[in-house]
Amino acid sequence: MTLVDQYLRMTDLANQPERKAKTYINRSGQQRTVTAKSAKRGITGFSAKHIYHLINEGKFPAPIKIGRASLWRLSDINQWLESHNTTKSSEV
Repeated sequence: MTLVDQYLRMTDLANQPERKAKTYINRSGQQRTVTAKSAKRGITGFSAKHIYHLINEGKFPAPIKIGRASLWRLSDINQWLESHNTTKSSEV
């Protein structure tokens, strides 16, 4: 039996700020409403910008590209979190 790894998107990893609902009217007079989203804390607690900064420094697992999507293996993220937590606890 082969276990299939799960994949995460940036929205799962990074914090997402609150977005308020907005209504737009285009040139032809049609109304478009963008729904509100509450703030969400990602697995890492970092912003997407900071995660990409860590990737560029080689301090965070690089994403796997599938088509245009950037995905991270859950197992890679769990390993990174465990190594990050053990480093901090040994420093204390």
